Amino acid sequence: MKKSEGQAPFKQQNDDELILRAQKGDSYSFDLLVKRYQKKIYFLAYRMVKNHDAADDITQETFINAYFAIKSFRTGYSFYSWLYRICMNLSINFLKRQKFVIPESQFEEEASPLEREATVGDPSNHLALKELENKIERALDLLPPKYKAVLVLRIYEDLSYEEIAKTLKISLGTVMSRLFRARVRMQEMLKEYKE
Repeated sequence: MKKSEGQAPFKQQNDDELILRAQKGDSYSFDLLVKRYQKKIYFLAYRMVKNHDAADDITQETFINAYFAIKSFRTGYSFYSWLYRICMNLSINFLKRQKFVIPESQFEEEASPLEREATVGDPSNHLALKELENKIERALDLLPPKYKAVLVLRIYEDLSYEEIAKTLKISLGTVMSRLFRARVRMQEMLKEYKE
């Protein structure tokens, strides 16, 4: 697709400008929004479903849904939060359709915070930290989707409680309740590492 005449470079254009043009049928502007957010949406989906192919599909479906609903998006709101909501709903629906716990893919993603810590600290701790990380990931995968969603958004995406509530279209009290329950379940599953 050709870049529209007279448009500012990609980095200089804010979401609202791109959205307004996309709402008028400018597909190049929507392509720029996709390029801006596709990696973040992919990693969010992957954190939820632990499967590269499913995360790719969910990412693609997120942007397809956003494309067809772009005319209903109200500028002034966070486009990123809107995409998060679409992605989280698709991820939760995917998990609900699964009749088994999705095993972690054998492909490795970028180094996790625990892996980075292990390379900086004592090398003998690397194995113990890797084992702990695997147990945390398995415990996270065992959570019901509604608890996993709030925990992923809070811990991995660093969203505030208010942002989580808007993203998932649930009340602030529900966010706090689900986070509490998710943390209690995680602590129960990881009690041997509590110390």
